[in-house]
Amino acid sequence: MARVDIIIPTYNRATILPETLKSVQVQTFSDWRCFIAEDGETSATRAAVEPFLEDSRFVYLPGAHAGLPAAPRNRAIQKGSAQFVAFLDDDDLWLPEKLEEQIRFMEQHPNCILLGSNAYIWNGTASRNSDLPLFFSEPVSGSISVEALAETDFIINCTAVVRRTVFAQAGLLNEAAALASCEDYEFWLRIAPLGEVWVLDRALAIYRDAPQSSVRAGLTMPATYKKLAAVFDAALRGNGVIRSPLDRAGNMRRVYFYRNKRDFYRYKAGSFLDWRHAYFWFASEFRNLCLKIPSFGL
Repeated sequence: MARVDIIIPTYNRATILPETLKSVQVQTFSDWRCFIAEDGETSATRAAVEPFLEDSRFVYLPGAHAGLPAAPRNRAIQKGSAQFVAFLDDDDLWLPEKLEEQIRFMEQHPNCILLGSNAYIWNGTASRNSDLPLFFSEPVSGSISVEALAETDFIINCTAVVRRTVFAQAGLLNEAAALASCEDYEFWLRIAPLGEVWVLDRALAIYRDAPQSSVRAGLTMPATYKKLAAVFDAALRGNGVIRSPLDRAGNMRRVYFYRNKRDFYRYKAGSFLDWRHAYFWFASEFRNLCLKIPSFGL
């Protein structure tokens, strides 16, 4: 059994998918199995994948078209059995030492259940030999609290590695249409209470930020706020099969924090269901202010 399952969902990316798969194949850490989960089944994708199937570590998984990356990701996750699960999008690339560094870190930090790193940003056309900008221009590293993760998504999907145990405790990715393009962030928020979340400061991947590959292109601010509200709501509720880890003893402060973030984004999106939602959000904001001012004695 491999020590790492690599999960790559793909849809209509036959021209650039081979480069992604090659970045997996040249990893200095070799004990992995890579599941290429197509959202549908096309001759173009099969042809792109075919040469890599000569390497028995690659597995091609076509399936019914769902229109959401969470569905093929979940199919692939359920096919694997490795201790660690690494996520990679079909247009991004890994640096050769990516897995080696992250698996070493997770073995040295047994309480770490989610690990990311920095990444380079590439527009898909410029030479990768030139100096590429960093995804996080200001270094982000170390242990990330649940509250900090709720403020900023510090986990770039193509750098994420999780322990397989989190799926039994929190469920698979949420396949709800409302979470499209944000289902990874919802998953990070849902599993974060289960253990430690860390980010390595070194860039270990190349994030392709080309217009034709961006899943968030064209989102208006109200639409973005609406998605973020859906993200926090789903993290609180769970994936519909297994209840959220937040719904367990010891997490009440985090539940309150997530609810406050959800209602804030609902307010910004103009999507409060009625005046009561607005009232409770403003009340929670006032309470937060009180907690920060000692003289209130709350």
